Amino acid sequence: MLGDHRGGARQSTEWNDLDERLEEALIDQLMRLPLADIVAFEVRFDDLQARVHRDDLWMAAFLIHNGCGDDSFTDFCAGVVGLGRDWCKRALADPDNLAEHPAVRGVAAGTVHNSVLLTEGFQFAPQQAYERLTDGDDCAYYRALDAAEQAMRTDIPPDSPPLLPRRLERLAAMFPEQHGFLDRFYPRLTGAPSHRIR
Repeated sequence: MLGDHRGGARQSTEWNDLDERLEEALIDQLMRLPLADIVAFEVRFDDLQARVHRDDLWMAAFLIHNGCGDDSFTDFCAGVVGLGRDWCKRALADPDNLAEHPAVRGVAAGTVHNSVLLTEGFQFAPQQAYERLTDGDDCAYYRALDAAEQAMRTDIPPDSPPLLPRRLERLAAMFPEQHGFLDRFYPRLTGAPSHRIR
């Protein structure tokens, strides 16, 4: 069953409303910048989010969040970026490093909600900041974003694809039930023997 957390454990408040807090903090910082810099930030943010959008990190999201659809994975990718430069780099180097993050450890212990890294609002903070400064002119924002994407995205080489199949041993040990589902339904990703469903 896809539960919110493990029953009986006392819930931590440290990670409550992470999405909202990240969103408002980023909007506050971005509103101090010129409009062009807000748009440039959006392009870089989107590039980082796209780099996190990999099969091995989807596996990590599946384990941590007890399943992961397309929209949830987009939110998870934003959440990994929102953890900051160090954690984002560590996750890109090896998604199993997320097993060391205190929020993920809290999810495994049942003290943090398993949707903690699904940051839907945070990824729209640049647009929100831009529109607050331009009285809600979203058309101007998208025009500026299109122009900036054409100018900025060509100078970043693509990352190498992750080596698959792979095992996320530490995360798998923390979330054994979800790992069983991964092995059964996604053996291409995990390298588990394929099970035929009769």
